[in-house]
Amino acid sequence: MNAANVSEIRSQILDSVEAVVVEHGVRKLTLDAVARHAGLSKSGLLHHFPSKEFLIDALVARTVECWRESMNRTIADQAPGMFPTVRGVISCCLGEATEWNDQLRRTSTALLSVMVHGSGKDTPLHVYYRQLLSQMKEEMKDSAMADLVLAVIDGIWLRWVTHLAPIDADRILLIRELLQELLASQNQQLHHAS
Repeated sequence: MNAANVSEIRSQILDSVEAVVVEHGVRKLTLDAVARHAGLSKSGLLHHFPSKEFLIDALVARTVECWRESMNRTIADQAPGMFPTVRGVISCCLGEATEWNDQLRRTSTALLSVMVHGSGKDTPLHVYYRQLLSQMKEEMKDSAMADLVLAVIDGIWLRWVTHLAPIDADRILLIRELLQELLASQNQQLHHAS
């Protein structure tokens, strides 16, 4: 079996982990359920992932890596100026409404479920979130403002994932514009202070 096939099988297995968590909850996430959903034998599953914990860790790592790549591309695409990381985070997280689709909700739901029922250990999500927040705080010279930006984005995401309140394209655009105005104001304050 070549590396491409192994990668494809592992991805299929992780898609099955996600599906089992979304459809049945973390408590019903078993090796048997994942193997059945993936169309593999349990021993075939265990060849790639030796335990449920490895499955969950791999799912979190895959999701975070996908989000990290998207975030890094968006940050790199920012025009020169103040707060490129913060502007990139806003653009990436509150970008096109078409990106807020069923697949993102499914991935987000699975991630949230495993994080809530997790062991409390540091995951790639914890590490990446701290790195991103630290970078934003350093860039803005104002930790409260960086916290505010991420809290707004996190709140919108949580409302959307949990269906607490509808989030439509117009609302996302409005919130993005308000955060951008806040950044512009912060930028002006920094220029006046120096």
